Amino acid sequence: MDMDHNHGSDDSTSTAKSCPMIMVFHAGHCERILWRGWVASTVTEFVLSAIFWFLVSFLYEALKFLRQHLARRVARKERLAEEQRRKNDNPSGCTGCSDTPLAETREKTYWQRLLDSTHIIQSLLNLLQIVVSYLLMLIFMTFNYWLCLAVVLGLGFGYFFFGWNKKTPDESECCP
Repeated sequence: MDMDHNHGSDDSTSTAKSCPMIMVFHAGHCERILWRGWVASTVTEFVLSAIFWFLVSFLYEALKFLRQHLARRVARKERLAEEQRRKNDNPSGCTGCSDTPLAETREKTYWQRLLDSTHIIQSLLNLLQIVVSYLLMLIFMTFNYWLCLAVVLGLGFGYFFFGWNKKTPDESECCP
């Protein structure tokens, strides 16, 4: 019985670049990485691929940091706008203030908030984060020790450089 996991594809034209798909943890350097055309058949190609996925993992943590930073910035602006609105509603204790009321700020409607540029940017960054996270999961599922290590170390170093940003210990990226 043939157990090469070929699944009917004919790669007879690229015999020099054929690597078996091993479904257990292993430490080889010949690896097909995500796409048919990305085959690391030499040690140099494999090391460059591992470095690439280390950097992608590191940048994944930077992307999470960027999303948190942007969300905090928007929340800070909304908090300042709310404080300003309260000051406009209660001008007591104001010496030298004009009796002319300031322009009243209104709450945004659902559609205004939905189509707000910051929400659109956050949505696109979230989509990118999801795509990258699934790619990292698939890289880990190659079961190659070295690629798994590259992903884990990239995430670890990324968290080291960007994880200090959390203001409170209960702040989490998974549960609002």
